[in-house]
Amino acid sequence: MNPTQIKTKHKHYTNYTYPYALQEYSDFKNYEKKYNYRLKNNVYYIIRFDGKEMTKDYKIKKQAINVPFFNTMKETFLQFCSHKPNIIFAYSFSDEISILIRGDENEDSDHLRIEKILSLYASELSLKFYVNAKKFNLKLKQDSLFDARIIEIEDEMILKYFTARQAFAIIKYLSRLKTQYQINQQFKSSKVIIRELRNKNIYYNQLPKEYRYGFYYSAKDKIIDSFEFKRNIKRLKELMISIKKEESSI
Repeated sequence: MNPTQIKTKHKHYTNYTYPYALQEYSDFKNYEKKYNYRLKNNVYYIIRFDGKEMTKDYKIKKQAINVPFFNTMKETFLQFCSHKPNIIFAYSFSDEISILIRGDENEDSDHLRIEKILSLYASELSLKFYVNAKKFNLKLKQDSLFDARIIEIEDEMILKYFTARQAFAIIKYLSRLKTQYQINQQFKSSKVIIRELRNKNIYYNQLPKEYRYGFYYSAKDKIIDSFEFKRNIKRLKELMISIKKEESSI
């Protein structure tokens, strides 16, 4: 008779214990391990978080910026990054956040498990967004959640990644300005849209930098700042070098 079975006059009853539960589940542990990927030591990764339908939900008709939503995202970004010592650099615009991290074999094992990192970080962002929405009087449209994806990235591709994400930010904001100021929707390039804005006495370079370029966070300075990466690639490169030097000295 199975030791976990207790015989009575009419039936066998299972005697539940923790070792019994472990034994019963043991076959499935191998299935879990199949996708239990871990961060590699000294390898860089970027995790990108995207808000679920937030662009649509928090868009205000004929307004380029929903200020309560912008402030909610900015505060959420700062709170999240400033409490994560493994974030080297981060960038955000609209409902998107990208963070740069590096695998470290000295970390606790749970901090190296990709499944845990993605699920816990996305959950934390969602919670912080909800709390900050209340703070900035942002009316929540539905469950405001973030999804997460991760890529392994070579050192020399890091700058290109962030300039590419910022390119989306720039054209997205310009497209919204185009709608707000009733500029011909057929105009697609930044140069033409900026020219048309100027014809309406809207001077693009005088608009808030954070609206135009999004904002970044660096582990070195622990502040939010904003500038155009592509035009100031040397500045971005120097910033990255100084961040990595500081990180390696810790």
